[in-house]
Amino acid sequence: MKIAPSIQKGNILIELSHITFHYHDSLALKDFSATFEDGRAYCLMGPNGCGKSTLFRILNGLSFPESGTYQLDGEEITGKKLKNEDFSREFHKKLGFVFQNPEVQLFSKTVEDEIAFGPLQLGWPKERIREEVDRYLELLNLTDLRYRAPFHMSGGEQKRCALASILIMNPQVLMLDEPVNGLDEDGEAAMIEFLKSMKSPDRTMIIATHRREIAEALADEVLHMTKEHTLEGCY
Repeated sequence: MKIAPSIQKGNILIELSHITFHYHDSLALKDFSATFEDGRAYCLMGPNGCGKSTLFRILNGLSFPESGTYQLDGEEITGKKLKNEDFSREFHKKLGFVFQNPEVQLFSKTVEDEIAFGPLQLGWPKERIREEVDRYLELLNLTDLRYRAPFHMSGGEQKRCALASILIMNPQVLMLDEPVNGLDEDGEAAMIEFLKSMKSPDRTMIIATHRREIAEALADEVLHMTKEHTLEGCY
């Protein structure tokens, strides 16, 4: 597989070591280990049921491994630590996750409100919020939809809205689950070009996809997950 030219490697930001996880009697991840470095873009590839969604849940602190460890920026992430409000706030500020189906994360009355929600919760000054909301409306071609209810938009528009609501928070880690799923050809091309523009030495990107062309366009490294719920290798 041809992969986009690698950028200079950075420090290890995320380290997963010998992770195992079951849903009841169903194995989701088995002795899974991987590292993700500062400023690099990774694509997770593999068949349905190989554990990509479980991996994202663990990275986002929504599920916790039965065995093995997850470290973010040198700090082990556990359920006990995330019960601490200050720790949890700092943890979630570092991570941004865009679901495959954006409807599950959109809840505000308008696109503008959706993008402003995170900064409002963090107490940003109103003028800064207005400026940043306007910026991301323009970046993602949503300006004409700023007063539209997210639930009354197309799938592609919803994806852009969800992405804007995450990017405005400037997360250190951006995770995307099948970012072009459900988009038409023009929408796919526009999303790929936008994500290329978002690559930065200050941001780690982790993208789950079935599509080789997405990996070729965006990835510095490809991690191939198998039906045995392990990591086959990096390319």
